[in-house]
Amino acid sequence: MIIIDPVILNLAVALGIGLLIGAERERRKGSGPSRSPAGIRTFAVTSLAGAISFLVGGQMLVAVATAGVIVLVAVAYWRGHEDDPGLTTEIALTATVLLGGLSMQRPALAGGLGVVVAVLLAAKSRLHQFVGNKMLGHGGIAKAQEPGKVANRALPVDR
Repeated sequence: MIIIDPVILNLAVALGIGLLIGAERERRKGSGPSRSPAGIRTFAVTSLAGAISFLVGGQMLVAVATAGVIVLVAVAYWRGHEDDPGLTTEIALTATVLLGGLSMQRPALAGGLGVVVAVLLAAKSRLHQFVGNKMLGHGGIAKAQEPGKVANRALPVDR
């Protein structure tokens, strides 16, 4: 039976997280000068950077690596936010470095969260449709809050 070092497995989880999120971002990246600055390779390397940072310097170096990614993301955003004012890719890249670091301590949690991030990114259209439909759009949120308001009046909480 082959025994694989747990560190190698955790690094593989970090790589998988970056590849999964990066593959989703690559689909929406576009092409030409107005394309998004981050794709599959950037996300994979960013996740590995978080993992390697944890291996080399622990939580403090992960924090430094995350700060570095935030600075690079801010520069990229300010250079190209006229074409796409959204921050989703930038936030996803920041989350990816953190998930890479987390994969070294809690690989199952990091992997699960990576899948959740990728699903949320992939479900953009459906989420926007959900928010825009009659359930949540045009006063739907206020209607959904009514039972809570009634319960609050009937069962007031002492403060």
